[in-house]
Order: sequence, then C-alpha cells, then structure tokens
Amino acid sequence: WAHSNHEMELPLITTCVLAALLSTTSGAISPILIVPGIEASQLYKKDSPCKNLFAICPWKGAWLGAETCFDISSVLKDLTLVYDSATRSFHNQSGLAIKASGFGDTCKVEYLVANPIETSCPLQLPVGEYFHTFVEHFTALGYKRGKTIRSAPYDWRLSPVHLQANGYYSNVKALIQQMYKDGGNKKVTLVAHSMGGPVTLYFLNNVVTQAWKDTYINAFVALSGAWSGGNAAVKAEISGEVLDALSSATVRDICDFPDDIALIFRSASRTFPSTAVLLPKPSVWGNKVLVTTPKRTYTANDYQALFSDMGYPRGFDIYSGVSAINAGFPPPKVPTYCFYGTKVDTPESFVYGYGFPDSSPTQVIKGDGDGVVNLRSAEVCLKWKTRQQQPFGSSAFPGVDHVKMVMDSDVLRAVDRVVLNV
Repeated sequence: WAHSNHEMELPLITTCVLAALLSTTSGAISPILIVPGIEASQLYKKDSPCKNLFAICPWKGAWLGAETCFDISSVLKDLTLVYDSATRSFHNQSGLAIKASGFGDTCKVEYLVANPIETSCPLQLPVGEYFHTFVEHFTALGYKRGKTIRSAPYDWRLSPVHLQANGYYSNVKALIQQMYKDGGNKKVTLVAHSMGGPVTLYFLNNVVTQAWKDTYINAFVALSGAWSGGNAAVKAEISGEVLDALSSATVRDICDFPDDIALIFRSASRTFPSTAVLLPKPSVWGNKVLVTTPKRTYTANDYQALFSDMGYPRGFDIYSGVSAINAGFPPPKVPTYCFYGTKVDTPESFVYGYGFPDSSPTQVIKGDGDGVVNLRSAEVCLKWKTRQQQPFGSSAFPGVDHVKMVMDSDVLRAVDRVVLNV
C-alpha cells in the first residue's frame, strides 16, 4: 500500500470470489465496526424524570427527525448543551435526556433520519442514506448485521474526552471484545468516517493498551478522517453552518425553516465541544488566513481574539478545554489505512463584511478536499507512515465527495482488501 492519487493496484476480486473467501473457515476475514461522523448518529430524547402519569416516556427522535423539518428551533434548543466553566463539563437541558441510538446494530447509521419513536432495526425508516450501501456491500459477501458488521454511534455533540467520561469508550471496548469472540477470535477492523476518525484515534491512544490493540484490532480504516477538523467549523462558530442535507432547495421547499436558520444552528453548535474539536489546528494551518473581516484577519493562532471579537469569549474557553485532544496526532499503532476524497471544492477561508459575526460571509474561498474535510486535514495521517512500525497505507480518490466516501465502489473495494487481508 502506498500513497497515490487513486492509483493503488487493487486486485480484481469479484463478488463471487469474495463470498467464497468469506464462506471458508480458514478465510482471514475480519469483523467490521463502523464509527460514524458528526451529526451522523441518530439522537433520541425523553423527559427525565418521566412526567407521564403512567411513567411511560418513550424515546422520541430528536436528530434527524420530522420535527427537524417543522420546528427546527425547538429541536436545536433541546440539543443545546449547558456548559459548566468551573469543571469544563457539559450537560443536557434540565429535565431532558438525550442519547445516541442503535449501538451495536447498523440500521441507525445506514440511514440518518430518526423514527418518531425509537424502534428496533426492522422498523427503521429507510430515509437519508448514509452507510446503507456500505453495509449492503458487505452483507452480500456474507457479513451479518448485528454480528460480523456492527456500529458504534455516539452523541456527536461531545468531544472524545466527554465521550470517555460518559462511558462510550468502555462500551466500544466491550463491543470489540464481543465481536472478536463471536467471530471466532478474528481481529476487528474499525471503519471510521469523518469525525469518527479522531474519535477512534483517541480511543486507540488513550483508552486501550498496545497489548489490547495487538490482540483485538485487525486494522483502522479512516474514510475522510477529519484529523485537523474542517474549516467549515470556523463558519459554524462565527455565523452558523447549516447541515448540507437541510440546505437543498428541495428540503427548504418542504420544511418550514425560518430565515435566520444559520444563526439558530450557531446558537446550538457553539455549545457543542465537538465543534471546537473540529476547528482547524494551528499545527496544520499555521499562519494561513482563515477569516477576514473589515478590521483584521485571523489565523488558527488567533482563536482567542476571534472569539472575543465575535462577542463570545466563552467559545475560547470551550476550545481551550479540548484543544489538546489528539495533540501532535500520535500514530494509532495498529495497521492503518487512510482513504480520502480530493479535487472537490472545499471551504478554506471566509471573508465577512460589516455584518460580522451575525451575517453570512460575503465570500467563501475554496481549496482542495472532499467538500467538507480540507486536504490539509485529511493528509495529516500520512505522517504516520514513518511514525509507527505497523503497516500503513493511503489512497486519494479524486472527485469523491465527503458522503460518497462511504458508498463509492472503488472505496468499498479498497476496504475489501483490508478486511479480507488480500
């Protein structure tokens, strides 16, 4: 495996041959655990404590759900976190519990749209495709949903540090060990997309030991890893960033979105430590100008001034509490394969007028990437080739955008090679 522009020589393995490999008891196949990206785990909410007369409070779809379309303000108000600056901890709104749904299954990452009421997988609405094509590809080769291919969704509002405090990584560790056992002591392949990359990297470097990794992990496959975040996170902090799926003309025609939807998103996303985690890292972007206003320019070294000039100094406090996560980008020290899209216009810097910070940028300057993750961020992983003894491979996929990285046929073929060890 070597870094290339999608010129990796992959074997021409047909579905039939792959299926035959999987059916043999000696086939070196690996169970797959999917770790999704930001905003890509279904979140459900309920009253806590339950206020119902009969103490029956079902989990209701919070993100993405029907309510997102018709009352986005209420949805984002519910998702807004309460920040305790003394402990640098985050909490849900009073009287509300929120969780990621579908841990251990795949259906809640195959589709993004949550059911009105939390249900089991057979009743999942097939709306808003995400990992469905990926899962279908591997089930066609003999993988079994909920057994040899599973997922670990998480509360994507939180940073890896806060996920650890909430017990997420303990559950991931236990799930991997169970998959290893159920798979006949075959090592597990971690497939992470977008923010799932940094989330998984933190797990491998801060939660488990090297001996544990050597026992249980076959490989770490990062699809569009947001190692140094994505520069769109800067816009999310300043003037608000609306999820692409909600920005299309078709969705806007159906949904009753207010004119200030970006500012509503900003109000919520500023309270998510995950937004701060995804801000471009100074070590990667240096003195590259990320923001221009009529008064000055800002680089990744100027976040304190930027938040102050935005009138949101708390934002820098939140950023300071998570800026050391994955600092220096330590290698995962497992066999690692970085796949990422290129040649897609990707927001790189933002020019604001006198409406800063409450108006949209007057100009968005774009660079290389996959449309979401900038190339500089995606290629951070390349330094691991010389920083770990374990195998490392990478490949760029020109023209494959951020979401297509989990469903593109050439990407899937590259993952085939990892999990089948061929």
